[in-house]
Amino acid sequence: MIGAREFALMPKHAFFITTARGFIHDEAALEAALRDKRIAGAGLDVWSKEPPPPEHPLLQFDNVLASPHTAGVTREARENMGRIAAEQMLDTLDGKRPPRIINPEVWPRFQERFARTFGITPR
Repeated sequence: MIGAREFALMPKHAFFITTARGFIHDEAALEAALRDKRIAGAGLDVWSKEPPPPEHPLLQFDNVLASPHTAGVTREARENMGRIAAEQMLDTLDGKRPPRIINPEVWPRFQERFARTFGITPR
């Protein structure tokens, strides 16, 4: 999505910052834009191959701030994810509507299927 053309459209004082997905930007085009001073710098925490090797060309620039794409990788975050997933599964199997449904439009259909399978309708 972001390659040589897009980097060329950026003003020279611009910083390219991304925390989305590594494949969204062309790393070689970003390297060229930085090398040729077409942009001021970059902030990256996503790579086409993660983690990037220490010799990755983008890591050689003084005007690139790089961080690992691991915001949710803490002991507490992993414990919370496991606990919340287990709680939601137990609630669902107990016939209760789980509190964190990502696609609530499927709930009525799930209630029907649950009722056919277990003989009770989840609330």
